[in-house]
Amino acid sequence: METSLREELDGLLSTYTASTPAARLRIIRRQLAWAASEPGTLRLITTVSAVEALARSLVVHASGRPSNTAQMRYRQFRHSGPVELVEEVLRLRGAAPAARHFPGETWPLFELASDCRDAVVHECAQLAPDRTAAAVQAAQAVFEGLIELAGLPRAVV
Repeated sequence: METSLREELDGLLSTYTASTPAARLRIIRRQLAWAASEPGTLRLITTVSAVEALARSLVVHASGRPSNTAQMRYRQFRHSGPVELVEEVLRLRGAAPAARHFPGETWPLFELASDCRDAVVHECAQLAPDRTAAAVQAAQAVFEGLIELAGLPRAVV
């Protein structure tokens, strides 16, 4: 059983590593749609994780980098968190640092959202659902900002 789970995980990571940012975005959007009706904490986890997944894909598949090195770049950034990954995407794309790129309180709230996500996931903590709305909105704004910066297709609503 453990071997088959390891094989499935390895296959999943291999597929995600090879997938273009546009392909990853389609999968990420399905997860976000699923979490849209969930309580605050689960939605926060999913939204911050969506930013992290998209940013990692944008770093791994950055312009000018050969596609046959995606696996190596994935391993290089596999354990980077969402804050570091977004900063790296902005750097690679020649954009201003995140604190200047994202308007108002978006970036500080996203950093807080990332810390909250980590506390919930790594410490098995719980947040009051009514306290997460602003952090979720900031994570959503960063997610949409990455889509725009990368020139990926906008969601059809």
